[in-house]
Amino acid sequence: MIVWPQDLVRDIARRKCVLFLGAGVSKNAKNKGGERPKDWEEFLRLLCSRVSDSARRDEITECINANDYLTACELARKYLRPDNFKSELLKEFSDKAFEGGAIHDDIARLDSRYVLTTNFDKVYENRANQVQQNTVLVKSYYDEDVADLLRRSQRVVLKVHGTIDAPDRTVFTRSDYAKMRTKYAHFYRLLESLFLTHTFVFLGASMRDPDIQLLLEDYAYRFAGSRPHFMVMPVGSLAPGKLDVLEESMNLRALTYDSVNHHQLLADSIASLRLDVEAERGSLSSLQDW
Repeated sequence: MIVWPQDLVRDIARRKCVLFLGAGVSKNAKNKGGERPKDWEEFLRLLCSRVSDSARRDEITECINANDYLTACELARKYLRPDNFKSELLKEFSDKAFEGGAIHDDIARLDSRYVLTTNFDKVYENRANQVQQNTVLVKSYYDEDVADLLRRSQRVVLKVHGTIDAPDRTVFTRSDYAKMRTKYAHFYRLLESLFLTHTFVFLGASMRDPDIQLLLEDYAYRFAGSRPHFMVMPVGSLAPGKLDVLEESMNLRALTYDSVNHHQLLADSIASLRLDVEAERGSLSSLQDW
């Protein structure tokens, strides 16, 4: 079980926290056939298997094995052709009808104003709207009114890389990232403001996203001595030396758990965190210590 720092519990209770959901959270969902969503590597290997030419498959596999997922995805889209690539996205992230689990309910009940996610699927936002009586707004990086939400009181799920509802606008390949950096530079300024004013908790995120890495590194070096953000990750997923570099260069503190049984301990730890946050909010209410 994860031992949650008290400062983090207070930040969540005061709604001064941004929850950032990665593929590890979606792994707790499943459909009626018992299938669970694929993570980035698994989906890339599926795309690779759809490529008919063996030399091209080897080229994609080499990139995947080197953890160069952006190039691997770029090649897969090129060799499959965009229309087939889009069909594969829809099959995986829409047609399979994945349903959220207890962890999605508990995350929603943490009642964070801002939940960010790089996931294309709609598992979390669908479940959150069930828990929160359809009061959760869902926005993507390309929506013109995204900045307006920062000064409003509504709960919002912000799809950092887009949604399967608009598969042509998902950010998945190297050229997608380059386009987003230039055409939607204002969106990164929005993220920067959140990094400065809120504590981020990365849940089930691999931290391979190059843009998030750059934002964190910039924050860490420009504002040395600031309180850290938090990264929740399976124990042993990074070598100790690499983890030290990640924590130091991005001002992150790792909170680890055992990932056995489809990350069940993560779900259990989130359930425990929800109880801690509810207790803290009860104390805030009785003391009126806003």
